[in-house]
Amino acid sequence: VGSRISDFRLSLRSNEDVLEWSEAQTALTAGLYHIRHLSQAWRTILSEDVYGRAMGNLVDTLFCLYLDQVMKAPEISLTACHFVSATFRDATRGSAELFDPVSLEGGMNIGRERCGLWERFTAVSLFMDMSLADINLALAEGVFRSVTGPELSSLIKAVFDESEKRSMLLQALTSQQ
Repeated sequence: VGSRISDFRLSLRSNEDVLEWSEAQTALTAGLYHIRHLSQAWRTILSEDVYGRAMGNLVDTLFCLYLDQVMKAPEISLTACHFVSATFRDATRGSAELFDPVSLEGGMNIGRERCGLWERFTAVSLFMDMSLADINLALAEGVFRSVTGPELSSLIKAVFDESEKRSMLLQALTSQQ
């Protein structure tokens, strides 16, 4: 997976679908396929607790690869924001199925318990479909608890053009630290 998305962060400045985006989707599908294959083999032989921790660690590894690329992107276009959001939603849905193949909601709840990066991954996914006003409101609601101030500032700078609203939000983030 890692080699397929090594240039993903630089491609996020593009306003149109590029090869790196297709590679990122292919890598996600492949990663989930392999984790699902392990899941099928391990579910019957491991205790529920050990299985949950093992799947949580594997999902965290996959999430980490994508989070690293997005968090380090110097610039993210609006089109890329929508792509990242959709890709991250696909990743959380696919991962939830590993924990509970019957109930998506149940799988999401178990994923939150078993994956250390679940909340952070979800927060970044939500961020990608937000305006500056939405982000300000989400901050007050605690949506970004799992994302550090500097990380959130970096995302805001990568996604939004310089403006008074952006400056005010960045100032509010630095004063909270």
